[in-house]
Parts: sequence; C-alpha cells; structure tokens
Amino acid sequence: MIVHTATAQVTVVLAQVQVKPDDSKAPGINALKDLVNGLAAYAVIAAVAAVLLGGIAWALGERMGLDRASTIGKSGVLAGFGLAFLVGAAAAVVNFFLATGATASSGTPDQPKALDRPAVVRTLDPGDHDQTPPPWPF
Repeated sequence: MIVHTATAQVTVVLAQVQVKPDDSKAPGINALKDLVNGLAAYAVIAAVAAVLLGGIAWALGERMGLDRASTIGKSGVLAGFGLAFLVGAAAAVVNFFLATGATASSGTPDQPKALDRPAVVRTLDPGDHDQTPPPWPF
C-alpha cells in the first residue's frame, strides 16, 4: 500500500511595503533635528555636572569618613559617564538597528518551506502483514 499525500499551497499577496527614511519628504525635519541636538547638548552638560558633583561628594565623603556620601558620589560619577556614553552612542546604535532591520526579509511566497514534501514516507508490501512493524522512527 502506498500512501500519497497532497499539499495545498495558498499564496496571499499583499501590497509590498517599503520604508526608506528620506529627510526631504518630512516637513519641519530641520527643527526636529535642532531640537534633538539641543536635548543632547543639555544631556552632555548634565553628564559633566553629574561627574563633577559626584566626584566632589566622593572625595569629601572619603575624606570625612562619610560612607554614604562616598557611595552616592561614586554612583553619581558612574551615572554621569553612563549618560555621556548613551548620548554619544545613541545615533550609532539607532543607525545600526535601522540598517539591520532594512536587510530583514519575510521570505519568498512562491517557495514553501515546510509543505514541499511529506515528513515520513513508508511503503508496505501486502505480504508483510504477519511481521511486526519496525520501531519508531521508520
């Protein structure tokens, strides 16, 4: 006995959507860029202030034996460095993920991946009914 399997393929074609950022198509883009650059400047100034104030608190806390002030000063210095790193790396990280996302693909709809052949094919001879079937997998 030969078992035949048939697979049905349904292809749904939707409109292809493409996203390509273009500065010339966005009204007010220059004002938005200026706003983001201004926020980045404020963040860099805040990072410098955090490093300076944290350093002062750390030094005075160590000098005066105030462990809590010293710990808070260390945290302030680390937070200032972290903020400066985030401001500097933000554009590079966003551009990396934008470029990576642009290369993503959903595959081609005319080549099915899992439905092209049956998973298991077993041919039985009609005279083999008295034998036990082989153990799994076939």
